[in-house]
Amino acid sequence: MRKITYKYIASGTREFEQMQHFAETFDHAILPSPNVSLHALYNGEVLFGYGETVFLPVYYPAYHPDYTQPRDVMQTMSDWRSHIQISGKPGFIGVPLEADRPNFQNATMSKLGFQQMRRELFIPI
Repeated sequence: MRKITYKYIASGTREFEQMQHFAETFDHAILPSPNVSLHALYNGEVLFGYGETVFLPVYYPAYHPDYTQPRDVMQTMSDWRSHIQISGKPGFIGVPLEADRPNFQNATMSKLGFQQMRRELFIPI
């Protein structure tokens, strides 16, 4: 039986570049970020994957439909984007899946200056 091990890979190293190339072999991308730590996953001596631990702010906006105007949404989203850009640190916007937000589609998020990450988050139950 082979033992699974986890190896920390520092950003900016040769190992990090090798992990980026490894990720590309199965249509994934590893982007350097000061707020993400990368761990290579080994089964014995065989590299079989990686995990990224993200420790950065995620802004989850919630707008009351009776009191919110479209301009309010645009302003708060713009403020958050500016905060991220000025601080020089990455940050994210957390929103429900597109099917659960019919009045706030991905095209709207794009117009506000945000790109969908193609990720879903899960919580243990």
